[in-house]
Amino acid sequence: MKKNFVFTLLIIFSVLVGIKIVYAAGLAEKLFGGKIIHTKATEIQSLEASGWTCVVPGTSIAIKPIKGPVDYFIPLSTTSETKKKPATRKLIMGKYSGKTTITCTRICPPAFCTTTVTLDTVTYFGTS
Repeated sequence: MKKNFVFTLLIIFSVLVGIKIVYAAGLAEKLFGGKIIHTKATEIQSLEASGWTCVVPGTSIAIKPIKGPVDYFIPLSTTSETKKKPATRKLIMGKYSGKTTITCTRICPPAFCTTTVTLDTVTYFGTS
């Protein structure tokens, strides 16, 4: 009887731990949504306007958010679930996780100056 009780407790514990792991994994990606106001992140747009060159291996966007931050990076490998590219005045929603650092440079005699911009990385999205 004692073995059955221990075995039952072990099963219950395993199920509860499993649920907690799945729940925690779901929280790693955060939701965002809003209206696209620029097809370049605000800080990248500002730097490029003042003479910096920023190489973005994908797309950066600035949104008027319903939820989440304002600026995002969309890697080339992440495609829209609606098959529509991000465009100004379109609605967007999705998930983001992690950060991507974009390096910007400009000529500062006698060499180059560099600065970085860190953006939230989009992992899943769709646009209107």
